[in-house]
Amino acid sequence: MNTLHAWGRLGAAALLAILMMGAGVPDAGASEPAPFKITLKPLTGGDQEVDALDVRWTLDMPAGSTFDLTAPITYAGVEGVADRIEIISARDASGPIPFTTSDDPPHPGGFPHFRHWKAERPVAGQIEVTYLARVRSPGGRGGPPFDLRASGGGVSGAGSGFLLLPRGAETTRSRLIWDLTDLPAGSGARTTFGEGGVDIEGPPSRLMQGWYMAGPFGHYEGARASAGFNAAWLGRAPFDAAAEMAWAADAYAYLGEAFGYLDPVPPYRVFMRFVDGAPCGGGTALGASFMYARCALTTGETAPSPRETLVHEMVHMWVGGVEGPQGVTSWFSEGLTTHYTRLMMLRGGLDSVEAYGGHINRSAQALYGLAAQDMSAQAIVDVGFADGDIRHIPYHRGAFYFADLDARIRERSGGTRTLDTVLRPMFEARQAGQTFDHAAWIALVSAEIGPQAKDEFEARILRGEAFAPHRGAFGPCFTRRDKTYEIAGHGPVERYEWVRQTGASDDLCRNW
Repeated sequence: MNTLHAWGRLGAAALLAILMMGAGVPDAGASEPAPFKITLKPLTGGDQEVDALDVRWTLDMPAGSTFDLTAPITYAGVEGVADRIEIISARDASGPIPFTTSDDPPHPGGFPHFRHWKAERPVAGQIEVTYLARVRSPGGRGGPPFDLRASGGGVSGAGSGFLLLPRGAETTRSRLIWDLTDLPAGSGARTTFGEGGVDIEGPPSRLMQGWYMAGPFGHYEGARASAGFNAAWLGRAPFDAAAEMAWAADAYAYLGEAFGYLDPVPPYRVFMRFVDGAPCGGGTALGASFMYARCALTTGETAPSPRETLVHEMVHMWVGGVEGPQGVTSWFSEGLTTHYTRLMMLRGGLDSVEAYGGHINRSAQALYGLAAQDMSAQAIVDVGFADGDIRHIPYHRGAFYFADLDARIRERSGGTRTLDTVLRPMFEARQAGQTFDHAAWIALVSAEIGPQAKDEFEARILRGEAFAPHRGAFGPCFTRRDKTYEIAGHGPVERYEWVRQTGASDDLCRNW
């Protein structure tokens, strides 16, 4: 579902750098001090649920340095992060550090904007900052599960949901330490970066782009072909969490083989939380990990496993992103991920052929059933997290664009080339550090289907003009036919749906 690398300013090269950087070294094994050292201590209340994180960090600064702290006010639709931060102490060798605060102007679509604490005097030596980050109470606008939430006797969230960090610090390594003394016996801690305490390569800002979980969580560890895959969850899952994580581990191993270009396949961590009170839904990838969140059900209630979401978020690691304006690039990161999610589930036997057709037609309904279906990419960004249906248009529009492109590449090359063969060298070049942006995409696709590719891209993806996907866009087993979509307050719209071809075998459907 929503991913920050789809909506933020993180470009393809930076994304791949995050994906491929080392997960971290256990704190106990580190031999030299890290220049940025941070300790997280979950604090529980009378109900034994976590109320806040006690956060303490130190950083060495040269004499006469300017000093600024920053935290999100709103981060990808998650509101009030900075409002839940209470600074207890900030000091250097000269004593307490006074601050002046200022806020960035809000983004109309709920994209990240920040609060800044600017030191009123120069600082020197070791800076010590201590603060409380309160967990978010139920209520308010939904969004990706970046917010700090309590569940199952523990706490979870993204770094962007609770971290107050020094702005512009250029240190190259951070040390993360956990203090779990206020949690139930047997509790543990995991992050995107590793198990328990870890050293994390990169500046303190990298801590923002990771998931954090501490408490008496359930867990799954992959074995054999899926070694390196693990999962942890807090709260009562409404499905067999261990069994579904074993399925996800097999799916992850398959994705590694199918995409092929990440060799060896990086370790991967899944986090799941089941919380009381909305907002609580969705899945979001950060680095080689993702968080799945949903509302807890009452005892005895069950729900189906979120297998499509699990695969979608894992596929993000191979698809990555493209450089471009904030939010506009989701046609690639989310559209291509949506395309490959259902295609990989079909090819890998992770879903039935009938389910594949169902996924296609749910995308068609989600796109063609909206009055806003022809919104431009920039207009969608401006709406942002205020409307989930509109925010997801690039997922479906982009997926149809890529399916259409695949069919046309096959047709023009006489079946010798596919979208897979076109993208593989691009993925490898991007992984090696080459910049990949809209101009590079237009050049790539123009070489495959002709010079009209530029006008088509701008019309279909950037301006949002309707188009009819190629009749073979979804393989030899599904064909396009006209369908009327009734849109409340808008009237009927003539668009398309896809139906199964009679007589086509499942093997033919899977192997094209």
